[in-house]
Amino acid sequence: MRKERKSNVTIKDVALRAGVSTSTVGRVVGNYGYVSDETRKKVLKAMREIGYYPNAIARSLKRRRTQTIAYLVPSMTNPFFSQIATSIEDLASSHEYNLILCNAGTKADKLRKITNMLLENRVAGIIHSLPCTDALYNLVEVFQSAHIPIVSASGSRRFSEVDRVMADDVQGARDATRFLLELGHSRIALLAVKNSTTSKLRTKGYKEAFQQTGRKLHEELIVEGPDFSEDSGYTLMKVLLGRSKPPTAVVAFNDVMAVGAIRAIKEEELSIPEDISLIGFDDTIARLTQPPLTSVALPMGEIGRVAIRILLDRIEGKDTGEPKKVVLKEKLVVRDSTGQLGTGHG
Repeated sequence: MRKERKSNVTIKDVALRAGVSTSTVGRVVGNYGYVSDETRKKVLKAMREIGYYPNAIARSLKRRRTQTIAYLVPSMTNPFFSQIATSIEDLASSHEYNLILCNAGTKADKLRKITNMLLENRVAGIIHSLPCTDALYNLVEVFQSAHIPIVSASGSRRFSEVDRVMADDVQGARDATRFLLELGHSRIALLAVKNSTTSKLRTKGYKEAFQQTGRKLHEELIVEGPDFSEDSGYTLMKVLLGRSKPPTAVVAFNDVMAVGAIRAIKEEELSIPEDISLIGFDDTIARLTQPPLTSVALPMGEIGRVAIRILLDRIEGKDTGEPKKVVLKEKLVVRDSTGQLGTGHG
């Protein structure tokens, strides 16, 4: 059932919707006294339907806070998030907090279900690495209403009202592009992603490298796919290789996209780096590719450690100040997939 939009809802509204007494609703909200499982579920359902749920949970949390935090990721298969999760869990465990790892995906319904589950379990705080969606807006609104602290760990940057920890994507892309320019390349392509703030920032760094060196920028070499997947990298690379003047170097906006690009390049019987130099981003699987991939290393472990420190300080009341924005430097790791401009497409 769709949640009704009603302002100033009260405990009486919940009781009326659930068909129980106000004292029963009070016991559910306050987590005291006896309430059957069936009745508790009925009351919680009524709260969700009329929009009273967040405030009810907020009052519950004031009486009893759990030692549980949650980390929400868009995909557990991406090693980028697993490295952040490991550093979060290590520090959380040392402070006697349990971690719930949630594979939120990209579908709104799933994120709403996760939101309700975490509220019902009265989590003490949230860390997320999710992209900006309407469902994420709802999640932030709900948990802020419940006075539950939220920290973005390399997630959406658009929520200035929550603490944010992120890597300096402008600097990382600028360094990668300048490196290729110094190797003699000028036709440098980008494998970017539509509707992504991260992609926009990396594109900004790419353009800055050309501006700072006075080199000509080829806008037609900036191509965008729907996501950061291997298939996206493969398709975009195929498009570039089909042009009359293909690039001599490519920056892919993550290592997984770079793997797709490698597949496309090899299908055209071209060599890396002799014909095309290639750089990835995030340095998660770069050592495992053939050839080993030059990649911009993001400080995933540090992102996780900083995020959990901020969250614990918020939970324990040690920090009640304005939301923080922490930006950490990235580092170019040079391997075998890049080289001086050769004769292949030059």
